[in-house]
Amino acid sequence: MTYLDALGRELAEVGIRGRLRSRILAETEDHLRSDEGAIDRFGDPHEVANAFAAELGTRLSREGAVGAFAALAVAGAVFAVSFVGLTFAGTAATESPFAAIASLLIVVAPQIAFVSGSLALLRVVRRRNDGVLSSAERRVVNRRTAVALGAGLVTMAALLELAIEYRSDLSSTWVTFTLIAAPVASALLLLAALPVARAIALRPHVPGAAGDAFDDLGLARYRGEPWRFAVRVALLVGIAVWLAGIVGSDPFDGLARGVFEALACLAGFGLLGRYLGLRA
Repeated sequence: MTYLDALGRELAEVGIRGRLRSRILAETEDHLRSDEGAIDRFGDPHEVANAFAAELGTRLSREGAVGAFAALAVAGAVFAVSFVGLTFAGTAATESPFAAIASLLIVVAPQIAFVSGSLALLRVVRRRNDGVLSSAERRVVNRRTAVALGAGLVTMAALLELAIEYRSDLSSTWVTFTLIAAPVASALLLLAALPVARAIALRPHVPGAAGDAFDDLGLARYRGEPWRFAVRVALLVGIAVWLAGIVGSDPFDGLARGVFEALACLAGFGLLGRYLGLRA
């Protein structure tokens, strides 16, 4: 087996395939033809392939997190306009089971998208001066970004479902805006997912810890008591929602929504905490 054969095999093993793999092999072949001693300087094929994948994977993970946050900002604006507009669009005569599910999703999914996307961006900004991220840390960034994009798409799908379900009952202006804006935002979210998918496909081995949200937020004192932190955040969110209800002259409904939001925060921390690197 030649050096190029070995390098090609190792590149495929770490997830580098297609045109990029062909280009790396072609450039390597050019170097080897022009300099017989280049093999010694190139080093072991496994290490070379791993280095390529580590650098490319870090770059793609960073691009994915930044691009996802930008796409989510657009989707968030669409959601805000649609959600506020829905309040003034009128009341539907009936509510189907699908509409009820969509109504629940547009409350929960945007929060998951915001938290996951913000934490992914925070991690890459905090580690922006590091040339290569560890495999575990890159996995955390990719998971946060993917979950944020997925939750954003679920939010847009829920808005579309409501617009379709209520197109005969609600304001035509709101329905038209939602039917146009939600697909546009969804397309941006799918576009932002491309570098994330490429980053996930790469499998370099770079040692190092994954870290958690307490590192990202500078709250290392809570690492040993993650649930104490989660309970405090949930209480703050619940109280904020309750106060908003009081301001809106609907304290009892506000209290019910506050309890729901607090429980949803705790449920999210329990279900996604380890997967998203929120806690060790």
